[in-house]
Amino acid sequence: MVVIDDDLFEDVFGSTVQFNEEGEVVTVGEGSAAEGIPFTESAIDRLLDTEPFAAPGAACLALAWKHRHSLIG
Repeated sequence: MVVIDDDLFEDVFGSTVQFNEEGEVVTVGEGSAAEGIPFTESAIDRLLDTEPFAAPGAACLALAWKHRHSLIG
């Protein structure tokens, strides 16, 4: 889990590819891969419940959500 200002994120990851040999970058809406996914309960639930997600990444995401107040509070 990392918290990055949206302008910096766009500068660094704005040219992120949608697909690579590991799979597809999942986003919200029709935007670029750099748009990302909001860190909300509904978005996290969707990722963990309906998207193909490797177990280690899912565990990290679940822990980040569980401890979100410490991370971004």
